[in-house]
Amino acid sequence: MKAKWISLVALMIAAVSVLSACEGNSSSDNGQASGGAAQSQELVVTSFGGTYDEAFAKYVIEPFEAANPGVKVTLAPYTGVTKLAQGGGEKIDIVQLDDFDLIEAGNQGLLSELAQDQFSNWSNLYPQAILNGNESKTYGLVNVFGAWGIAYNPDKAEAPTSWNDLWNPEVKGKVALMSQWIPDILLTAKAVGADYENMDPVWTAFKELTPSVAQYYSSFSAPESLFGTGAVTMAAWFDGRATAMKEAGKSVEFVIPEEGGVLIRSGLGILKDSANQELAAKLIDFTLTAEAQQGFAQDLFYGPTNKTVELDAELQQKVVYGEEGLANLLAPEWNELLPKREEWLTKWTEATTR
Repeated sequence: MKAKWISLVALMIAAVSVLSACEGNSSSDNGQASGGAAQSQELVVTSFGGTYDEAFAKYVIEPFEAANPGVKVTLAPYTGVTKLAQGGGEKIDIVQLDDFDLIEAGNQGLLSELAQDQFSNWSNLYPQAILNGNESKTYGLVNVFGAWGIAYNPDKAEAPTSWNDLWNPEVKGKVALMSQWIPDILLTAKAVGADYENMDPVWTAFKELTPSVAQYYSSFSAPESLFGTGAVTMAAWFDGRATAMKEAGKSVEFVIPEEGGVLIRSGLGILKDSANQELAAKLIDFTLTAEAQQGFAQDLFYGPTNKTVELDAELQQKVVYGEEGLANLLAPEWNELLPKREEWLTKWTEATTR
């Protein structure tokens, strides 16, 4: 009897062990930790670097993660359309790009089409904040507005009123423009009265301007050091970066020339191959909230794309704000211009080669 009792106890212990092991395997298969907590989910978002990343972390990542326990947002280096097309977006969920690149990436089939019912803030956006590609498919939503115009040192030059003032003899050798930058080409076309079917006057104008150019810069931050060292007196640049310099006590002012400026739009799109489509849309929606956009306006002087955002009177004067602020800014029709880009940049290179 004693031997039978010991055998029975041993069988019961073995059965309990098997059941425990099965339960443990079941928990693991369902993606649950032993305490029942859900597995974390990561979103990878490309960005622009520098102070933009600091603001994005402060006003988007940190509050988004707090509102969505278990979600981790990781910033990745800027990734352009060419790299994405070559397979460089394998681990990326969301890309942050300029408007023309988002549209081009979408037209190339690299981005998911966005639908209004995915975003609670869509209906609050200005029309210029919705980036449509071919067949009116939406591939990106803009979270910040900027203006492209002329920055200048008021201690060394009169305030420019026209884009043509970049050609003035008084600033010869002290001008900076962006290298291979379509907004500069568009404003030059307006200044010389060219049209898209005949851009020859534009290339002639760049040939005439090149001796006055201290630098065709490739980094958006370059004019900061150029103004700081006195290498330039006038530059084609962003309103936000120029305003940030002025706020820091530097002798820099910004104006929109009489020809108008170009609306600079940076936004976000979802990679078509992302496994986190719903969560990615949720994060983009978060960047469109009034709270996030107020933060970008305060810290970086980027204008809000959400019509409900209210800024104080002083800040309104420093950023692209409201219908009035948008009225004098050209929002390029990129689906028309992108097929011309390669030819234009080739012509631009020929005209500016010293």
